[in-house]
Amino acid sequence: MKRNVLVIGAGLSGLVTAKTLLEYGYAVTVFEKEPEIGGVWAPGRRYPGLTTQNTRDTYAFSDFRMPQDYPEFPSGEQMLAYLKAYAAKFQINPVIRLGHTVESASLESDDNEHRWTIRGNSNGTPFQEQGDFLVVCNGIFSEPAIPQYSGMEAFADNGGAIRHTSTLRSPEDYAGKRVAVVGFGKSACDIAASIAAETAQTYLIYRQAKWKVPKLIKGINYKYVILTRFGEALTKLRYRNVAERIIHFLKIPGFAFRTLQNTFSRQQQLDACQLKPDAPISDLIFGELSVESDGFFEKVREHQIMAIKGEVSAFHPKGITIPGAGDVELDTVIFGTGFTQTLPFLPDALVEQLTDSEGNYLLYRNILPLSVPALAFVGYNSSFFCNLTSEIAALWLCEYLEGRIQLPTKIDQEKQIREHLAWRKQFRQNALYRNANVYPFNITYVDWLLKDMNARLPLKALLSEWLVVVEPGNYAGVKRRIMERN
Repeated sequence: MKRNVLVIGAGLSGLVTAKTLLEYGYAVTVFEKEPEIGGVWAPGRRYPGLTTQNTRDTYAFSDFRMPQDYPEFPSGEQMLAYLKAYAAKFQINPVIRLGHTVESASLESDDNEHRWTIRGNSNGTPFQEQGDFLVVCNGIFSEPAIPQYSGMEAFADNGGAIRHTSTLRSPEDYAGKRVAVVGFGKSACDIAASIAAETAQTYLIYRQAKWKVPKLIKGINYKYVILTRFGEALTKLRYRNVAERIIHFLKIPGFAFRTLQNTFSRQQQLDACQLKPDAPISDLIFGELSVESDGFFEKVREHQIMAIKGEVSAFHPKGITIPGAGDVELDTVIFGTGFTQTLPFLPDALVEQLTDSEGNYLLYRNILPLSVPALAFVGYNSSFFCNLTSEIAALWLCEYLEGRIQLPTKIDQEKQIREHLAWRKQFRQNALYRNANVYPFNITYVDWLLKDMNARLPLKALLSEWLVVVEPGNYAGVKRRIMERN
């Protein structure tokens, strides 16, 4: 008898998980707190000017390509339309309950029998649902993170506004205002560039300048440089195959990174912007490397954006204080300081079983908890190719439910996880994402999952991904063959 599976979240990962479970014949119910599907692409989550970092051909599911009339970097609105079309085509909508906030999920176990009970609220009406298995797809961008500083209340009482990038809606809302955007990630630079023409003054407050990948590198689409197996091989500090070991033995990565840095510096005129990073590109490969925001560097050079290196130390009634730069008078402060991963619906005792003392998720293959039965995560494997990594993870999960994944012992699973965490701690701490991303092993991660399922990419497709670009469509046939074994 097929299990009844409950899924939390109807973003990209929740949709592909529900689709795959349905294809395997499971009964599925998806709970989404927002009034629309889409996750970070939903209207209530995305900021103005948001586009994909990937090109449309690489940021897609294997069996559902982006429309060819989409631009090379689709907008947030187009991404939502794509996901809605995906849900409609594969008949996922009937199992999705929109506007359903899950407030608690409790597990009861008796021998080998497990039962989850979901409780929550929908427009003021309580609901309850039971299932045999729970899949968490709430993503690693779940709760906007806003640091707390002294003086915030006084600033707000004086009419100042404090926002997060995910809550912005229109650049026109900031017309004539003095605005500071805090951060140097993609969302912070996107927002600063999008509002600069409207504001009286836009500031960007940042601790460290970071490399931004131009969409065109010397006129060549960046996907042919970065979004390939060769591009990934350059960043591989571990888990190298024979070809990758040769590439590193020949010291090709060092030459390539120096060339890229020099090229980026010239194209973006970083010296003129005074935004040339101190750290090399190789320091940012654990998730901090992002694509250049349209118009950002030009607006810095033209002083439409005033970039200030420093940290906010406090708020005051009229703005913020930055040591070394003094007081800055503002109307609005927008934080592009990322998100906090939370599982507010799970009991604290259960969360403690899922994580270590530093909050890192102890998930085998970024999917299965070590010590909590009948529970899995999909989407806790953020990568350059989120559609593909989530799709193959959902496939792996279904094969696991079918009893066709040969897992190592619990001891070996934990050993692998902890060794990987200990290794990553040698590098940039703020890029760990609590062990919920697979940078810089994006495609390697997919290869691992396929190997677990006794499958692999055909040689012709593999060579094309080394020489041209990673193509999600290459995996449709592999996935079909795995499913036909049923």
